Amino acid sequence: MRKLIATVFNYSLDGLLADEGTDFWKFCFGLPENSRPDSPAHLYFLRSAHAHVMGRTAYEGIAKGMTTATDHPFADILTAGRKVVFSRTLKTADWANTTIADGDTAAEIVKLRLGGVGLWRSLMRPDLVSSFASDSGIMELQCRRHR
Repeated sequence: MRKLIATVFNYSLDGLLADEGTDFWKFCFGLPENSRPDSPAHLYFLRSAHAHVMGRTAYEGIAKGMTTATDHPFADILTAGRKVVFSRTLKTADWANTTIADGDTAAEIVKLRLGGVGLWRSLMRPDLVSSFASDSGIMELQCRRHR
């Protein structure tokens, strides 16, 4: 079974967004994945993913950014990569190699493992995430169900 590693960009697991000008913004944009997005280790991490999983809001923002800023180090990797968007409201996805998963989140993730903040929370509850890791390799937190 494939591992599901949740990489969280510019927001905390409890939903704190990195609003411009805040201390959390400064922290997030001081991280290597933001200050050095062309790091070979970071690009390898993105390139090696079986699929990039995201919610609708993240998809809309990332798709817009990566299809208009084609010189960004992630643009070619994410455009070529498989993307699965979890949404019950998104009906079409124009970004190449994107699939919309509008069914049960847990069942869809199980399918991915075999073959936004709300998305990750929904994956944490039924214990579907193998681990959380920063894409820079600084931190890895094992996620286990608390009994």
